[in-house]
Amino acid sequence: MKRSARGALRIALLLASAAMAGALALECWQLARAQEVNRQLAQRLARRPEQPAQLASTASDPRLWVAAARPSFSAGGVAQAAALLRRAADASRGELRQVALYDLGNLYLKEALRVRESGADASALPLLELAKESYRSALLERPDLWDAKFNLELALRLAPDPDPDDTGAPQILTGERAVTTMRAFTLGLP
Repeated sequence: MKRSARGALRIALLLASAAMAGALALECWQLARAQEVNRQLAQRLARRPEQPAQLASTASDPRLWVAAARPSFSAGGVAQAAALLRRAADASRGELRQVALYDLGNLYLKEALRVRESGADASALPLLELAKESYRSALLERPDLWDAKFNLELALRLAPDPDPDDTGAPQILTGERAVTTMRAFTLGLP
């Protein structure tokens, strides 16, 4: 009986070791792939540092698109950065999609605040709506993304969603409100 218990324990340990080795190999492969993407981006930016968005748009990895969107936005290329982030969000899943959607929301929110400071409040509303949509999409993917929750709350304070009851239209009654107003029915006494 002790031999069979030891044998089962050895098999369990071997299986656990094999699973750990597989997980470690996967992590190493992902790290090597990420380092390769970083190396490619650094090489491309070293050759032509003034055009990160154009370099990333020719690449096939969505991580390059997300990485190139920030310098593009800083340089004033809002449309280019938004296109890169939207492309990355559409082409990826998981954490990269969440990051792309969150960054896209931040881009729209920052641009809306800049437009609003210049005095064009009406022009900032579509940007705020796009920011709210991006944050909500990121939160659908990952509900515990606190930064997206905070920024969504900020965008909602700047441009609150309209209440469905505040449309100004008269309320449509689908039925009678009280028994006393019903037609063709008498209450009668017992």
